[in-house]
Parts: sequence; C-alpha cells; structure tokens
Amino acid sequence: MRVGRGLSGFLAFAVLLAVVVATAWQGQPHGYLGESAAPEVFSAGRALRTVEEIARAPHPVGTAEHDRVRDHLAGELRKLGLETEIREGVGRWPGDFKPDSAGLGRVANIVGTLKGTNPTGTVYLVAHYDSVPSGPGANDDGVAVAAILEAVRALRDSENGLRNNVVALFTDGEEPGLLGAESFVAAGDYDRNAVVINHDARGAGGPALLWRITRPDGGLIGVAKDAPHPDTDSTTTALAGAGVSSTTDFVAFDKAGLPVLDWAYAGRSAYYHNPKDEPGQVDLATVQQLGENTLALARDFGERDLADTSNRSNPAYFALPFGVLVVVPAWVIIALAVLSLLIVGWVIRQVRRNGETTVKGVIGSTAVILAGALVAVGATYGWWWLVQRIRPEYRAWPVDPYRPEFFQTAVLVLTVCVLTAGYALARRLFGPTGAAIGLVTGVSVAGAGVTAYSPAAAQILVIPATAAAIGVASTFLVPDRWRLVTLTVFLLPAALLLGGSTWPGLQAGLMTAPFTAVPLVALLGGLLLLTLLRSWPQRRGWTIPALALVLTLVLTAVGLAVDRFDVEHPRVTQVAYALDADHHAAQWLSVLPPDDWTRTFLSGNAPGAPYSALFPSSVSSGRAEVENLSAPIAEILSDTTASGQRTIRLRLRSTRAATRIDLNWQQAPNALRVAGREVTRPPHKNFHFAAPPAEGIEVELVAPAGPLELYLVDYTWLPDSKLSQGPAHPDDTYFRQDSAAAVFTKIPGL
Repeated sequence: MRVGRGLSGFLAFAVLLAVVVATAWQGQPHGYLGESAAPEVFSAGRALRTVEEIARAPHPVGTAEHDRVRDHLAGELRKLGLETEIREGVGRWPGDFKPDSAGLGRVANIVGTLKGTNPTGTVYLVAHYDSVPSGPGANDDGVAVAAILEAVRALRDSENGLRNNVVALFTDGEEPGLLGAESFVAAGDYDRNAVVINHDARGAGGPALLWRITRPDGGLIGVAKDAPHPDTDSTTTALAGAGVSSTTDFVAFDKAGLPVLDWAYAGRSAYYHNPKDEPGQVDLATVQQLGENTLALARDFGERDLADTSNRSNPAYFALPFGVLVVVPAWVIIALAVLSLLIVGWVIRQVRRNGETTVKGVIGSTAVILAGALVAVGATYGWWWLVQRIRPEYRAWPVDPYRPEFFQTAVLVLTVCVLTAGYALARRLFGPTGAAIGLVTGVSVAGAGVTAYSPAAAQILVIPATAAAIGVASTFLVPDRWRLVTLTVFLLPAALLLGGSTWPGLQAGLMTAPFTAVPLVALLGGLLLLTLLRSWPQRRGWTIPALALVLTLVLTAVGLAVDRFDVEHPRVTQVAYALDADHHAAQWLSVLPPDDWTRTFLSGNAPGAPYSALFPSSVSSGRAEVENLSAPIAEILSDTTASGQRTIRLRLRSTRAATRIDLNWQQAPNALRVAGREVTRPPHKNFHFAAPPAEGIEVELVAPAGPLELYLVDYTWLPDSKLSQGPAHPDDTYFRQDSAAAVFTKIPGL
C-alpha cells in the first residue's frame, strides 16, 4: 500500500482538512432578512420586535410580568386573525422525573388556531413563553415564540390557505417541569391527527438543530428533509430519547403518542438562564434559520393528509452542506457495515501476501487505535475537570464560558494529540502499513458494533468506514499515479461528516464534547491520516503529538486569560435563605461549595436537621439572621379515619405571595390529590406546586391511621424576597434560578 509520498500526501491531507473546515463553516447560520422582506417570507428582523417586547424582564410563572407577556401574546395572535383562547389548568411533571418528588403547577396555555380549508388534522407549532426568574428569556424561549408568530403571519399573508389547521401553542410552566404541555395533553382537547413542531433553546446562537424526533421517525424525517436547513442526523435522534437530561416539552407530547420534531440551538450557552439573555444577545442569523424551517415545515405538513402519516421505519440520515439531508433505509447501513468488514478482510489478505504487515500487526494496530479513542474521551473529560478546578466558577454552570472558542479548540487539539500519539505508536510497533490498515479496521469495527446496537445510530461511522475501505482497496487495483487521488476521493465522506458533526458537538457543551465530538475526531480524523502513510516523519513523528500537547496547554492558558467575569459577563452562584418559622432560626444554604464571595457567610459544612431533611442537596451552610417573613398556612378542612386509613384534606396557602409551595412528609401517602389532579404513585418525600393562587390549593392525602408529620415550605426568588439583611452580591455575579428564600413550618394538629 504505497500512497501519499512526500509533499503529495501533505497536499491531499490539506485538501481533506479544508473540506472539514468549510463544511463546519457552512453549517453555521449566515445572514438574515430585515423588516422590509416580502410578507410571504420569514423575517428575523420582524421576529426580533416580538423578542424585545416579551423579554423586557424575567417572567417566571406566578409573577405579574408573566401575566403581561401572556396577555400580550394572546393579543398578537388575535391581531393575526387566529381564534385564540387561554386554557388554564393544573399540570404535572410528565413521567417520573424524580421518584422522591412530584411537580405540579397552575398554568395558562395560549392556543391560537388558523383554520384550514379542508383539514385532515392539525400542525401544532409549540414554544414555551415562561422564563426562569434569573433571566428575561430572550433566547429561551422568546426567539421560538417570536419565530412562530412570524411564521403564522407569513402563512396568513400567503395567497392560498393551507389544507390543515395550524395551531400556535405557547405553553406555560415549561421551566418548572413541562407543566403546560402536560396539562394540554392531559385535558384531552387536542387533535389526535396531528404533528407537533416544538422549539427550544439552550444558548444564544449556533445552528438550529433537529436534535430529537419521536420514534419511529421515518414519516417525519421524510418531510423534514425538505426544510431549508435540515441540520440533523439519525445518530443524535436515535440516542436522544425522552429520558435525556435536557428535557423539553417534547417529553409531554411524546408520552401522549403524538409525533414530535424537537428543534433547538445551543451555541453560546453561557447565556442560558442568564440575566444577560436579553434581546441584544439574540443571533438574528440563528433566528432566520429556525424560522425558515418552521415556516417550511408548517406549509409542508399543512398540505399533507395527517390522518395517514404512519411510517414504522427508523431510517438512517445525515446532513450534507447546502441543505441536503440524505435518508437511507436501516438495512443499507447493516449491509455497508458488513461490506466494510469484508473489504477490510480482503485488504488485510493483500498486505499479508505482499509481506507489508501481518494479521497480528493489524489486530494490534486496531487495538491501539480503538484504545486511543477511549483515551481521548478520558483525556478531554479530565482536561475540563482540571480547568474547572483552576477556575472554580465554571463548576456552578451546566454551560460553557462566555468566550469558549479557545477551550473548544483545545478540545480538538488535545484529541489530535491522543490520535497522533496512538498512530505514531502503532507505526513504531507494527509498521506504516499495519498502522494504516489498523485505522480503517478500527473505524469499521466500531461502526459494526454500533450497527449491532442501533443501525440508525451507526451511519456516521459506517459510511465513512466503507468509503475509506473501498479507497484503500482501490490502491491495489489502480495505477500508482492514481492511488493517492483515488484514496483522497473516497475519504471525502469522512471529511464531510467530520466537519458537519464536530463543531455542533462542541457547541453543545464542553462537558458533553468528550462524548459527542471527541470520538468522531479520534476515529474519522484518523481516516484522514491515511493520506500521510508515506509522508509521516520517519524520525520525528513524535513531535506532532508533542506539539499538539503544548498547543493544548497554550490554548487553555489563553482561554483562561481571555474569559474573565465582569458586569456584562457575570459569574453564577447559588444561595438559599431558609427560615425555620417554628424555632425562629435561619440559615444560608447552597448546593455548591463556597466561592470567594459566598465563603464570607457560608462554610463548607452541610446543614444539620431540620434543614438537612428539607434541603438534602445542600453542601454548604451558614448562620443567618431571622427575617420577618410570614410562614405558609395549612388549613385542615377535614380529617377522617376509616378501615385503618386516615384521609386528610388541607388548603395550603402562602401568606407572602410565594411562587412555589411544597408539602413534605416522612412517609409517602397511599394516595394523593393536589388541586384536583390525582398523583398516581405518590412520591417518597414531597410535591412541589408552582404559581399557587392567592386563595391556596386543596390537597387530599390518604395515609395509614396514626400520627402524621407534614412540613409546609414556600419559596420566592431570592432577589425578590425583600430580605432586610444579608450579603449584597458583587456586580459581576448573578444568582442561579434555584436561589430562593424559603420559609418552612410543621403543620400542627396532625
């Protein structure tokens, strides 16, 4: 196998690397349409006006600002001529998010209907309109709300009406736990012949990604591929089930059996749930991309027979540059996985017969390459762990720094360091040909392994592996002068898929990058090294991983130097004030270790009883002054015992207009009803209720006869709690959304 001699190998490698970079660049959003755009098209400039209106200030459930946003959006839908109603109800967490707790809350969903000419079903365009208390929610989820409004306006202004109904559904209470979406489906007043296009955000830019689809997804992806920016792949959607940590309203609709496409963007994630998530941080190019997809899909689904959208297949698919989505049946991936192994077997036979390497050498090299991919995952994960120890403020965030580019590049370079070190080791132990064949064999084996688990998740490895195997096999069949060209052509799939997947994987987060972007760089990036078979330095090959390691350290140091906190780029902290109303005592609590500010009033000791029972996640505590905060009230409406079962009806009420109220117990009740909603399988410890009304909520619980200990707690957002004392936080710091002032009391008489 003699390819890539001298400068020609480096030139071929440079061409492939250029394809990787160009593909990554092309996948990012570019440009937008201003307010003067034609009325039938989507305009990010027009959508921004809605974002500016609804993201003036934080608007979490249970606040006056939330009510203002609700009324404004309902008014805008009515101005567009949609039949609009506000559906109030009580929602609960869909599924068992936490076995110890149940979440419920009062919600008000906004439902605007654009009637179809001859409907076969309904297209639901969904986004949530509530925000967290820590930020105004311009991106999460103001952009999505604005995109739906602008898409509906474009549909209304089109010359011809759609066949099917289109509903703009702005759900409430998503941030406390998908409460509005669950309430909507629990009420049952929705069209079963429907498709749901959900929108959310976990950042402030980057491409709009179709990151999750209800399974089987054959029918949905057949339509989604015609969107202007079908940025998705079956690897992500096959692995992103309803139980992943990043929950959206998708979960509630999926559990109701509705087909759902879940769109989101995740670039610049430092602004997620951040007070700086303001209209000025909205990337209009991202808005344009998201809105164009929404409008196109609404039009496409709006003309289809939604009574017949079933397709029980789970195909494989992947995006190519310029809006091309390739969809292939799963059996094709299975066949390609087998084909790649057969071709690799033939290549191994050829090099063994030629005396270039041995079967043992190929196996050893394959083991080194696959082990290197695992080492790269561990190295990048450990690197970020170390960065968080150097900069402890990052540990409080589930997101990236404000200026992540140097760190993202460091992840790539560190992965390249591990990859090239493994390749250099394989060359030294098993020779150049053994190392090269090991690269192809390693990716083929990995692809076959993923195929056995889920064919729809394997295309990102199987297709490049098969093409590379064909390219390597061709070098034995074509004239010498065409070998490198032929190999380079067959390595283009690896370059295209690497470029299309790696940067979005990095944008999704440095914490998850070791499991999303790094394995692709370690495996697909290794295939690109095939062009350097005869161009790799013979004596100084170890200088390449050594230089990569040095560059990783430099990039990390520069990233730490560049990413500094200030008023416009504040760091996050978490603090809670807990008042024991029964004993007139209070403590500061935190789920985070003390930082350079909170250590002035917090120690690194977990709280003792009763705080430890009511706030078990706290790892830091400190004495606090007792504030004049009134305790929540529990009125006993009835208390009866029959057949060994005690049934208690309570009315729980906050006396200080708290936005959440909890009921805690030592032993789970046998049955539970909260604000009219039956809670099947009562949780072990408590329930939460968001946005309780002023008159309170009624609760009925059934427990074994005998004494019962119940604790009542209410919560307000810490900055809104009107504490008379307490440390003032620095200007470059903001409170995380779970920072609160809590007052708890034991319910007497039970």
